[in-house]
Amino acid sequence: MSCLHLSVDWSRGAFSLKLDLDLPARGVTALFGHSGSGKTTLLRLIAGLDRAPARIAIGDEVWQDTQHFLPPHRRPIGFVFQDAALFPHLSARANIDFGRRRTRTGMNDTELDHLVDLLGIAPLLERKPAALSGGEAQRVAIARALALKPRVLLMDEPLAALDDRRRAEILPYLDALHGELAIPLVYVTHSTDEVARLADHLVVLDAGRVVWQGDVAAGLAAHGVRHLMARVVAADAAGCQVDVAGQRLDLPGVHAAVGERFALRLSREAQSSENK
Repeated sequence: MSCLHLSVDWSRGAFSLKLDLDLPARGVTALFGHSGSGKTTLLRLIAGLDRAPARIAIGDEVWQDTQHFLPPHRRPIGFVFQDAALFPHLSARANIDFGRRRTRTGMNDTELDHLVDLLGIAPLLERKPAALSGGEAQRVAIARALALKPRVLLMDEPLAALDDRRRAEILPYLDALHGELAIPLVYVTHSTDEVARLADHLVVLDAGRVVWQGDVAAGLAAHGVRHLMARVVAADAAGCQVDVAGQRLDLPGVHAAVGERFALRLSREAQSSENK
């Protein structure tokens, strides 16, 4: 499998982005950092939406270097933005088909049916975007991006515009998608919860520089947050019980289905309190 290589040395005004990264060929790489750290800028460079001195390649396929620039429409990427950006006059089905029908490498009908089932959008296909909730619209946008059969999927804070309820609704679908994808997914987020739940690899940016890359748990811990993965083993009207590294923990008021997995966050302040 081919890694995604990114080498950038770019300045615009007071901001500069300088990095050299080889991202895994499969799984979710989270780009994490404060606003203005360069996360979205890096996504736009990968997509070819901005142009800068850079080398961008996947395996031996070079998209950009000093001699060559592959325009955005020829880069085999899928891009999901904060706003679903669906065509308002088209149904969900027509939105998904819009790009797929215009490329020779898009999903066939059988592959698309599987994707529709995976994202739970079959009941939504004949609706216009105005009749979709924010979470539903994002699931359609994800399907549209993946229907192209991209070599890389880029997601720029896809849950940032959703309220807590809609975010909780879409996360299980992203979990399911995570297990199916055989391509690199580069996921920009401010949320440590999303990083802990979805990411396989973590890159932390600060002021256009890589300050951490590698293991997710270690990276979050280095930045003051510890996450533990929990699995629900029992549930009733009062709450649920989870298994955390072989230990049982009762969570009153937390309602989740048996078998569901989620991240528990332990802040540095909480850890200090426990150790007193």
